[in-house]
Amino acid sequence: MKKRLFIALLSVIMICFTTLANPIYAQKEITSISRAVENQNDPGIVTIYLVRHGQTILNHTNRAQGWADGPLTPSGEDLIKRVGKGLADVPFVAAHSSDSGRAIQTAKLILAENQTKAKDLQLNENKGLREVYFGKFEGEKMNVLWKLAATHSELRNGREFFIRSVNPYKELINILSELDESGEAESYQELSDRTFKAFKQIASQAYQNGGGNILVVSHGITINAILEKMDESKVPKEICKNGSVTKVEFNGNNWRIQEVNEMKYAEN
Repeated sequence: MKKRLFIALLSVIMICFTTLANPIYAQKEITSISRAVENQNDPGIVTIYLVRHGQTILNHTNRAQGWADGPLTPSGEDLIKRVGKGLADVPFVAAHSSDSGRAIQTAKLILAENQTKAKDLQLNENKGLREVYFGKFEGEKMNVLWKLAATHSELRNGREFFIRSVNPYKELINILSELDESGEAESYQELSDRTFKAFKQIASQAYQNGGGNILVVSHGITINAILEKMDESKVPKEICKNGSVTKVEFNGNNWRIQEVNEMKYAEN
């Protein structure tokens, strides 16, 4: 902003030298520059509503769903419509989702319920916001994956593994990445770096554009990975519920987590 003001003032000074020769022209240019500077947004606080997509068929059957995709179930759609109504008065200035169909469907359902100009926002699809890639384990039953993790950790069962883990999904993802002979399954670090880079770019761009409320629709393990980058103590042991809202604030340098895994927006 200071740079813009400097350029504007320099332009005004240069125009002033031409005032004697053509005062009418000079006045018009000064007015035009002043209006242009006024229309430039200052950086501003960004509030991000980070929503997990609605329940899908694969969620319902408790299967691993990373880059594999499935449409929302009827009850999943109903829940997201209620979330949209709960957020209907929020004047979003931008809307983003992962490029997975379930996230896109969720974001569009939320925007359709909005009662502000946000209803007509163009949705930005971002590959960086995708869920973790399970590699050869895509579509596998989750109870099978927990059992694999337990066996690998020399524990009796998936429940014991979950209870003894500080961050069970982080440990699960790292074990599956190690067990996937193809080398395709993402590690938790790969997921974390990819998703937070995309998330921070969205927040930084919004901050430079003047701040405001941003809608971001992503995935359960992805949301945990994003939160871990901000504050490890705020990462829930379970992944965020379908349709839950996690609210964070960005001031250009620091993050503040305001709400995690909130379902209150669907309670209407």
